[in-house]
Amino acid sequence: MSAQRSGASVARRAAWSARLAIRGPLEARFPFRSPEAIERAQRGRLRESVDHAFAHVPYYREAGKRLGLGPADFQAAGDLAKLPLIERDQLQADPEYFVSEAEPLERYVELRSGGGGGEPVTVYWDRRSLVLGGAHRERLRALTARLAASRLRPRMARLAAPLDSSRQTSRAFSGSSLLPASLRYASLELSMLDPMDANVEALNEFRPDVIACFGSGLEALFVHLRESGQPFLAPSVVTYGADPLSERMRRLISDDFGIEVLSVYSAIEAFQIAFECERHTGLHVNADLSALRIVDPERGESLPPGESGEVVVSNLVNRATILLNYRLGDIAAALPGSCPCGRRLPLLSQLEARSDDLIETASGELLHPQRIRAPLTSEPAVLRYQVLQLGPGLLRVEVVTDRGADDEALCARLARTLAEPLGGGGSVEVAAVPTLPRSDRGKVRPVMSLQARERLQRERG
Repeated sequence: MSAQRSGASVARRAAWSARLAIRGPLEARFPFRSPEAIERAQRGRLRESVDHAFAHVPYYREAGKRLGLGPADFQAAGDLAKLPLIERDQLQADPEYFVSEAEPLERYVELRSGGGGGEPVTVYWDRRSLVLGGAHRERLRALTARLAASRLRPRMARLAAPLDSSRQTSRAFSGSSLLPASLRYASLELSMLDPMDANVEALNEFRPDVIACFGSGLEALFVHLRESGQPFLAPSVVTYGADPLSERMRRLISDDFGIEVLSVYSAIEAFQIAFECERHTGLHVNADLSALRIVDPERGESLPPGESGEVVVSNLVNRATILLNYRLGDIAAALPGSCPCGRRLPLLSQLEARSDDLIETASGELLHPQRIRAPLTSEPAVLRYQVLQLGPGLLRVEVVTDRGADDEALCARLARTLAEPLGGGGSVEVAAVPTLPRSDRGKVRPVMSLQARERLQRERG
């Protein structure tokens, strides 16, 4: 019986991979199709997603009955606003409420976010969608390959946290496909928690054409390079996501190091949302994969192009966790017009959310916030968290925990774990709290100074 299952699994992986090999080159050209063709593709995926959601997902069956809505009420992306906004804490509280019952839960791939917003969530993906995501990535890969013209298949290095969702996704993708060589990167995985000089040595030895990281991680890398003077073999391109990169740092990387800097917008709830091209006019939204709208944070109403608001996403690809009209909470604006690069995908501004603060130890060393965030993210009982820098080496960590958690034992364990990277003279206080303060945009900054939080509270009255 197990051999039969194994054979079927290999057969399915081979079939998906064959489709991936065919679709890859087509996906690379898709952004240059006409606006009408892009809208047709979006409408087709939207109808498939809505039909599947109302047939198989408890949340949409119940919402449809309550609101008198059915699949026929959703013919275009604008119709998704008829659904209630899904908040992140709803997904946190009951992730299976949004999961398709078309297949047993154990057949899906479970991914847990890295908690970049201080609120980790669990999202399930069906394996077919994961494999097709490899083809969708060709839209960005074709761009970076052209910018890194030295090789047919550019070499990629990724600097990430140990629990970063991109690593989970890569492992799940590898386990679900037989990736053809024509779509394969030569790749190197590095941890942002390792000493920066060691990471630079590894990068120099590997000689990547592309380095991918999150925004604050890239900032830490290039600040180290500038201040240490350590020799560095610069790649052609760096891509970043998860948190923003300051304009000052973008200019330093592009002007001083001669590297093309591209922003990528992705989330565990929706892959390949948008990407920046070499013209830097904004982010190209993969509208056929993720329908976006920008809403007023308070009223939830759609805003016109040019006005900043919260990003609401509808994932049109995943057939496991289905999220239609889901509030991601990032701040951006839809941009009018088209890009001179020739791509006809809709444009989005750069994200306006703020990066985490660096952590200062008692000795004056600056730690990347991921050193503190990683242990918090790995605790399933921690729903949300905020790290307050009270002074050099002094931290207060506030956590919102799941019901039934042993708060006293959890806080004691976290205090011991989080004190280690601070070294001698450091002190960590961990407290369970019912809620965390939010900015006027509704976001929780996961790492910040006490002074910054006091200022935020004064501004909110």
